[in-house]
Amino acid sequence: MKRSILTMVCASLLLIVITGQKTVAAGLGFADTVKKLNPEVLQTVNRVLKASYTFDIDKVTDMYAPNAVVTDEQAPYSWNGLLAGVQWVNSVEKAVKEFKIKDFTVIVKKIKIFQQTDEVAYLVVPVEYTGIVNGDPFNEEGAFSFVFRFVSGKWLIKSQAWIPKNGF
Repeated sequence: MKRSILTMVCASLLLIVITGQKTVAAGLGFADTVKKLNPEVLQTVNRVLKASYTFDIDKVTDMYAPNAVVTDEQAPYSWNGLLAGVQWVNSVEKAVKEFKIKDFTVIVKKIKIFQQTDEVAYLVVPVEYTGIVNGDPFNEEGAFSFVFRFVSGKWLIKSQAWIPKNGF
């Protein structure tokens, strides 16, 4: 009986150690995981986020999968298909104009969470949007979660979702 309990305790400890190592390897721990993320994925994220404050829809026309889904906090809240990114950038531009935000820009922060295989990548990108509204500073922090698929030799965005920090 004592041997069975001892065996179960040792097996449980081994499982905890193995699971903990996988969590760190998945980018949830201490390593600078951005250096390991596929460079094409990072370039696409940077182009999309830059387009979100420069309103350059030409930069995002070929970045989304045919069944892509983009969600954000401005109406109509979701966009689907190949042109999801274009529609989303247009909606961001409309919101900036509606709220009369000046000097609108985005600060991309360090990516700490990501996982990737040869065909799929998942990452969470913390960002901060800034600008001026009626002479006062505007600031919104949050994160985009992205899922990428490797399709026909290219990394395409399958899903992109905005989560404002005040929603955490």
